[in-house]
Amino acid sequence: PNNALRDKSEKEKEALAVKASESWGMVSADEVRDRGTGVHSLIDDFKSGPNSELRCYFTALMFITRLPCPGWCDHHPGYLMRSMAWFPLCGTFVGLWCAAFIDAAAALVSPTLAAAASMAASMWLTGCFHEDGLGDTTDGFGGGWTKSQILRIMKDSRIGTYGCVALVLFTASKTLALGELGPSVWVLCKCSGQGPALVVAHTLARATSAPLIYVCPYVVDAEDAKADYYGWFGRSRELLGPTRVIFAAMSATAVAVGVYGPSLQTLVLVSAVAAATVFSGYYGTSVIGGVMGDYLGATICLTELALYSLLTVDVSRVLHLAQEQGWPTALRPFMVLAAVLAIPKLWSRGAAKISLEDKDKEC
Repeated sequence: PNNALRDKSEKEKEALAVKASESWGMVSADEVRDRGTGVHSLIDDFKSGPNSELRCYFTALMFITRLPCPGWCDHHPGYLMRSMAWFPLCGTFVGLWCAAFIDAAAALVSPTLAAAASMAASMWLTGCFHEDGLGDTTDGFGGGWTKSQILRIMKDSRIGTYGCVALVLFTASKTLALGELGPSVWVLCKCSGQGPALVVAHTLARATSAPLIYVCPYVVDAEDAKADYYGWFGRSRELLGPTRVIFAAMSATAVAVGVYGPSLQTLVLVSAVAAATVFSGYYGTSVIGGVMGDYLGATICLTELALYSLLTVDVSRVLHLAQEQGWPTALRPFMVLAAVLAIPKLWSRGAAKISLEDKDKEC
């Protein structure tokens, strides 16, 4: 069957795909493409029209979770762009949901199994929305060499090796990290343990989306069936505005302060999110020329995991080793790691230089 499909022309393959989608009740790419942007107003007209902040909030809630929302709320790209300001607070709701499950499970089973229960609760509530972006992004960035290849792989609904491994590592690492945090302690500004960590991480991680969308170009794949919709969305970045970006950052920080208080721990977590946002914007721009939906989802997942990891860090280990054997010994593993990470970059530069010299000799 594979050889028979390979020998068919592109038109025959497209016809088979349409027939298969019809038999399975799927919406074809042509049907999606015919929908266009899904809106009937220009960006300027929408901008000058009335704005419902309640609709912005419900748009964010509907986008991030599977919860039903009022019938007058939809995925209008203009309201979706404005709703980015509410992503952190919607993340707070997701975190509280997961915390309820992990606290209940922790009363009966081990902390690691309780963490797995909270993961299942999170996946049900969000529909694995951000995890889907993580899988698509790692598949594309891992398997593609050029921008067009990366985008083509990312829009493929099938999961590849990179995506599969990334999702397994993400779920396993998150479960293990949460299992190390201990039982929940709920005291305003003095919380600790698994539940509060879920609330803060889900909130802060989603604060990365608004600044990335506002600062970085939004990448649109012209061959995507939803190119018109995403094109409208990408051109409407001005609807977000600095005020909404600041609101997203401040609301996320306020939640972190309410949980951990104005402490060094809060400062470290907020600083880590800021650093993750800057790095994600730089990396996405250098590879594909900007950011896109799946990439934002991957950033949220990895930032969330980084926050759990930071909460498990024990700096006293390094300090204790430094007191016993000196700072050179204590810092040696980190220096070796830095050198190992620099090797691929230096190797690539050397290989590129040799290639240029060979071309010059041929000329």
